[in-house]
Amino acid sequence: MRFYYFGLFLSLAGLLSGCNTTPYDKATVYYDRAQFPEQIVRDYPALTDPILQHGRCSLIVATPGSNTGAYYFCTFALTTNGLYVQGWDAKTLKYVEIVHVDLSMLKTVSIYSFLRTNQLQLTEERRQIALSASIDEGGYVDTAATERLFEAIRSKGVLVVKSEGMMNPPAPPAQMFIPIIISK
Repeated sequence: MRFYYFGLFLSLAGLLSGCNTTPYDKATVYYDRAQFPEQIVRDYPALTDPILQHGRCSLIVATPGSNTGAYYFCTFALTTNGLYVQGWDAKTLKYVEIVHVDLSMLKTVSIYSFLRTNQLQLTEERRQIALSASIDEGGYVDTAATERLFEAIRSKGVLVVKSEGMMNPPAPPAQMFIPIIISK
């Protein structure tokens, strides 16, 4: 009986030792709420408009009409005229632009909600973007921040349409199993 509990303890310890406590998006994209507006202006001297909203996010970039696209962990800054989305380059200690959306060039905006997940979907002439704001600590979608972002963009007069569903990153490659039959 003692061996059973000892084996159970070792199994549980082995499983828990592989747990990672830092969300992947927090580990890959630097974000400090207090210093972000100052740092993003240093990294983007062309950004002269006041920053209305900012935060951590996840982004999917695709062509219009697609529900699958390239996936990025990011930060965003919404100004009166545009949405700036950037990643973090740890070598140069600077934010690197992923996309810049001029709000006057947007054709449509929509929001997709599923349980506690909200996804802001922006469509331009040749690009479709899905953005979900995350909490500052990373790892979880901030539904309220995503809705505030949607309302701010909608208030600029962008046409609101019904979402056609969640945009997703590409599926990871799956292992292929090929059965080998050996005759006797």
